[in-house]
Amino acid sequence: MQSWARLTAIFAGLGVVGWAAYSYFNPSAESNPIVAKAGAESMVVLPWQSVGDYMNPNLGWVHTQFWMVQPMRLSYGEMLGKPALKCETNSTASMLTRTTDIEVGDFPILAWDWLIDFPISASADEATEAGDDHPARLFLKMEDREGGEYAFEIIWSNQKYKPGDYKYIGDFAHYVANGLDENAGVWQHQEVDLMQIYRDVFGRDDYPILKTIGVMCDSDNTGARSVAYFADVQMQAR
Repeated sequence: MQSWARLTAIFAGLGVVGWAAYSYFNPSAESNPIVAKAGAESMVVLPWQSVGDYMNPNLGWVHTQFWMVQPMRLSYGEMLGKPALKCETNSTASMLTRTTDIEVGDFPILAWDWLIDFPISASADEATEAGDDHPARLFLKMEDREGGEYAFEIIWSNQKYKPGDYKYIGDFAHYVANGLDENAGVWQHQEVDLMQIYRDVFGRDDYPILKTIGVMCDSDNTGARSVAYFADVQMQAR
């Protein structure tokens, strides 16, 4: 899928008519953010049970669709005994996000479980836009105290990258948390340090606020198919 930065530039260039169409497919969810409770050591930041109809989700959720691309298919159930969100693609792509208002310095650890049931199989190089499809991504957008925005993704690599690598499409960063076919088919637990990623990618030493987090699954560039599951997405104190 094209980088978020490039998508933003494309939509900006479409003018009033294009922006109206984009807004129709991608309504705002500035209200009802997830916030930390006093004294909490962790919090669930993607409570799937509260989504409702993912095509027209409840307050605080946004299902972002892309122009001329059919959306991913979502369902909630169990996978190998674990309650999970199932994300299926077949030459499709979209993104489901939740608004938040969380101090990353207080909860720097992002922890989650994911299982890739059907990996992306494609000849295109995943380091290029033509091959920029992944069976599972986490999208995060942060803000500094002046309102500056900083977005990146955490991905499951198809064939090329190992955990800890960074992939860039243009200037948009993707942190590789796991990947490869040999790691598919079983639940994988992940923990990453969001403050470290923020500093690595943007070179900043301040403490941002997490404003958006979500999942994205896509196979529209390669024309492939994928199935992934997400569970227990939490932010934790160190």
